[in-house]
Amino acid sequence: MIEVIRRGGLVIFPTETLYGLGCMATHEEALRRLFEVKGRAPGQPPPVLVADNEQLALLVEQIPDTAARLLEAHWPGALTLVLPARRDLSPLLTGVSQTQGIRTVGVRRSAHPVAQALCAEAGAPIVATSANRSGATGPAATPHALEDIPLALRQQVDVVIDSGTVSGQPSTVVDCTCDPPRVLRQGALKLG
Repeated sequence: MIEVIRRGGLVIFPTETLYGLGCMATHEEALRRLFEVKGRAPGQPPPVLVADNEQLALLVEQIPDTAARLLEAHWPGALTLVLPARRDLSPLLTGVSQTQGIRTVGVRRSAHPVAQALCAEAGAPIVATSANRSGATGPAATPHALEDIPLALRQQVDVVIDSGTVSGQPSTVVDCTCDPPRVLRQGALKLG
């Protein structure tokens, strides 16, 4: 299974929030295929999961002090931090900060053991966008069980990992490129 993912395969897997559709973040062909299968337009970068600080360093230029405090307090967990992206990172993974005008990447360290193991065993960050088609509504919009994911989507990936039910709430997203950080989406982790 890990070899399939390392070679550019797509995977559906559980996180503590939603079922994710993923691939190695360092495999450009797999990224393009993920966007095609999901029906996602370029310019809508997906979040990326990391196993540890070494993988985080593959994605980000720096970790602002406020971001360091947030990740120390809430990682692993349902918190996605938007951070300054490395210059060599694929444009499919990067957005542009609305406040700073710099390239950014959304990064999270999942608390789910399957998601953690995927990142660790692949030896690279793993993209983790929700396992649905872009613009989905109803249960498919927040897939908390494998049955919520359309069969057509499951048939387009190389590996499917069923781990029962997850919360069904997306992660909280915080832009850490500005000071103070700004909550872009309030999700499973309540920040106040």
